[in-house]
Amino acid sequence: MRRRKRRRNQDSNDPIAMTGPMIHERVLEIVEKLPRGKVLDIPCGQGALALQLMKRGFEVHCGDLDPGLFKLKSANNLVLDLNHFLPYKDMTFDCVTCVEGIEHLENPHLLIREIGRVIKPGGFVVITTPNIMNIKSRIYFLLRSYFNNFRYFPQPSSQRELLALHVNPIPFGELRYILSRHGFRIEGVSCNRYTRKYPWLMPFLIPLIRLITQRKNREARFLLKRELLEGDILIVSAINDSCEPGLEELFRTRKAGSGR
Repeated sequence: MRRRKRRRNQDSNDPIAMTGPMIHERVLEIVEKLPRGKVLDIPCGQGALALQLMKRGFEVHCGDLDPGLFKLKSANNLVLDLNHFLPYKDMTFDCVTCVEGIEHLENPHLLIREIGRVIKPGGFVVITTPNIMNIKSRIYFLLRSYFNNFRYFPQPSSQRELLALHVNPIPFGELRYILSRHGFRIEGVSCNRYTRKYPWLMPFLIPLIRLITQRKNREARFLLKRELLEGDILIVSAINDSCEPGLEELFRTRKAGSGR
């Protein structure tokens, strides 16, 4: 878990984003297109994303296993262990954001199943996780036997160290399967930024990957997206497939109107 430095014009009491660069900004670009409603932010860290969502008119509920991190006094906050059931009623939220959380969990299926339970029909979920399918991470695994951002699994000496461990690398194909299995359909795949660790290899690797993937995989149109090949942090947005008429079309219209 990475903690961003405080900006010069940021109040000293404001929560800091405990993520890599441009992750919260990309998530906000997705969520702010939705009708204002009730959002669940898990895990919430210090509450930086929740604060920005509140400024945009959303009713935000937060949850994290470490309550000592939370700095946002004006939001609804619960101590939550995302490896267990969520303490909310069915169909409570219009949107759920899970930023840099799923890779820390023992059971991602349980989390997505619980999100599907507490989210309303037609609601949106936005999930971010380290992209182990980018070329940098593939080379890391080939040469070093571990994915980028999943270097080793030491025995934690404290609860906070345990919370910070990346223990569950999830490729895009698995994440899509989990979402689909529990009632979601993917609406968008993006990333926080592009990374090119080995630029001298790209002219050879990318054509080779494209050739083999197109021949061997029916899902080549997804797997060959630039976001998967070069994206640093994967950002996946999905809709609860028991969609209320009109909501999905509203999202598409706003997305098209934004020019993004």
